[in-house]
Amino acid sequence: MITVFIEYKLEHEKRAQGLLLLADMAARMEGMGAKQYRSWEGVDQPGLFVEAFDVDTMEQYEQIKSVRLADRDFCNCVAGAGKLHVWAFRAAEL
Repeated sequence: MITVFIEYKLEHEKRAQGLLLLADMAARMEGMGAKQYRSWEGVDQPGLFVEAFDVDTMEQYEQIKSVRLADRDFCNCVAGAGKLHVWAFRAAEL
């Protein structure tokens, strides 16, 4: 099991548009194999969002990452030079 985090800040002027797109994100991600999709907005940093979900394989992760980074409508709502930050984690073997 791989847990994926996507972090970004919505531009204040495009917040409403970004939230509309985010409202459909769970269904979009689940359609590509994501499980347990959830999203949060920063309490102390309004406009900062983190999405998280699980995938079974690195191939699913790479596919979802590519789709999200190519999503011009959503990325146009995101502020900052780095835009979307996407990371994959698996449980540490201790």
